[in-house]
Parts: sequence; structure tokens; C-alpha cells
Amino acid sequence: MNRTTENSMKKKSQTLLALCAVFALGLSACQRVEDPFVDRVESPVLVVVEGVSGYLAGGGLNSAPAVSFTIDSTNFRNPVSLSVSVYTLDKSGILDKNVGIDSIPVANLAVSFLKRDGTKLADLTTNASGRITTNRTWAELGVAGVEAIAKAKDARTINIPLMWSGRYNGQSFVRYSQVVFAKPRY
Repeated sequence: MNRTTENSMKKKSQTLLALCAVFALGLSACQRVEDPFVDRVESPVLVVVEGVSGYLAGGGLNSAPAVSFTIDSTNFRNPVSLSVSVYTLDKSGILDKNVGIDSIPVANLAVSFLKRDGTKLADLTTNASGRITTNRTWAELGVAGVEAIAKAKDARTINIPLMWSGRYNGQSFVRYSQVVFAKPRY
């Protein structure tokens, strides 16, 4: 074999090797990689947390919408009133601009109301409008010494992480929210 033929075969084998490498990279780039940390499953219902400021903030634009209560020496004994509305979404008209997606209230749905540490606060059921309202004291939500905090001169903010969970059509769901206990400075 002469030197020209040898160089030509060497170049062809290098080109073939490079093409194989590019092909292997292309195949590996097309593989779907699952997220090892989070299982994502579409929720069977839409849970809208009421009393959250901002357009649609309680309906999904916030991962944990916050309902704020300003506490002072006159209202610290008032119950904390929280409400959510639960809807199922009818997407059959999604391609028709005149119909769109319809939100249908889910009546008589059992929902557990819990602190995020797992402490169950109540088992509740949606009404005919798909709505739940619950009244809790600050102590039930885990704020100790509410009267002393309310009458103190110092400002204080306490975030209380909550969750609403249940099952609809055989599929579990959880909606996170939070309550903000806000005590202004006197």
C-alpha cells in the first residue's frame, strides 16, 4: 500500500468516527430525561384560594398564595376565616374561541385542611358552589401568645404554611397556601 492510499484510508476512518460520534450525540440529545426529584401529575381540580391580592394569584399564579391578616390590640381575638373554591375544568371547548375552558364547581368533595407539617386542622366538604370556608383561631394555626404579640410595640410577621388535600375521580391533589400574621409597629 502506498502512502497516499494509507492517508486516504486514515482520513476516511477519522471522518467515519466523527460522524458516528455526532450521530451518538444526536441520539442522546433526543432522549427524554425524567426529573428525578419531582413527580409531576396534573391536578384533577383547580383549587382557588380566596382573599389573595393580585389577578388570579389564588388560582395558580402563585405556588403558595398568601392570605394576610393585620393584627392589632382590638382584633387579635377574631377568628381567621379562610376560603377556597374547588373546580373541575371542562376543556372540551378549548379550540372554540366562543366556548373556551369552563370551570365547573365540585360539590360535596371531601377536603382535608392541614398545616404543612402534617397536623390536621379539619376535614371539610365543599358546598353546592364548590366552596369551603373555615374559621380557626391563631392558636389553632400555631401562633402562641397572640395577645402579647398584638399588644406589643414591636412589629412581627409570622408565615403559617398550609395545605388543602383530597381525592377527585380517584386521583389525589394537594394545594399549598399560607396565612400571614402581620402585626404592625405602634
